[in-house]
Amino acid sequence: MLLVQFSCARPPQDSVTFKIQYQPEKTYNQTVERTTNSIVKYMGSQKSLQILKKRGLQNPTISNKKSQTEWVLKTGKLVDETEFPVTMEYLITVSNDGKNGIPVKANMSGKFLGDHLPVFDAVVSDGLDEKHKVALLQSLQNTFTQLFFPEKKLKIGEQFTIENPSSIPMEGSTVDLEVATNYQLISITEGIAHFDISQKYTMNPKLKDNSFKGSVTGKGHLVYDIANTVVLNYTLDTEMRINKKLDSFEFELKTNSEIIQTTSISKD
Repeated sequence: MLLVQFSCARPPQDSVTFKIQYQPEKTYNQTVERTTNSIVKYMGSQKSLQILKKRGLQNPTISNKKSQTEWVLKTGKLVDETEFPVTMEYLITVSNDGKNGIPVKANMSGKFLGDHLPVFDAVVSDGLDEKHKVALLQSLQNTFTQLFFPEKKLKIGEQFTIENPSSIPMEGSTVDLEVATNYQLISITEGIAHFDISQKYTMNPKLKDNSFKGSVTGKGHLVYDIANTVVLNYTLDTEMRINKKLDSFEFELKTNSEIIQTTSISKD
């Protein structure tokens, strides 16, 4: 009996084809939580600090922001074996600063073309003019583009890296960023693949002088559902430190950011 049990046991899975692909006739409930905690300290002469105080600046300046967005994405029946319709509705958009950037009653529609990302082409929302509707569609399209991953076949321990440019404004100038995000497959259990995430940022300030110093690091975790070809959980923690010298004072910025995205799936 023991030999039979061993012979029937399924060998552990040691590789995965990592590919993000939404499937027809399913409902995807997704939540994104963002938290950002920042501290800015100003340093300089007593006179300079007094001027900043008169301008209403607190030293240090502490900012804590948190937002949550929930939406439901529904896919329809497959058409011509190549495409299927998709609708998306925002359910909750809340922020601790009282600013809700997305109207709750916003509904978008579009379609998936083969293995590509969705293309949204219509929005229905009371109170939004055409300009804001176009901006909302573009924002939504950008969100899905950022979540795009190239198809990769990986064994446990293997990794791949995605590089993306970015930038941050800095006192009348801009700091260009090259962001290298590394994904390493660490385990596969019961059809679920787990990846460790690490990020490396290269900063290139526009002003080539000694007035700027900065560093950014990121790490997180990704959980991938192999059968449903979708990311169930994505967590990323980022820490940024920047020191900038100005004419009469300098400031030091420390920011900790966290993003948590979760997805649950049901069949229509």
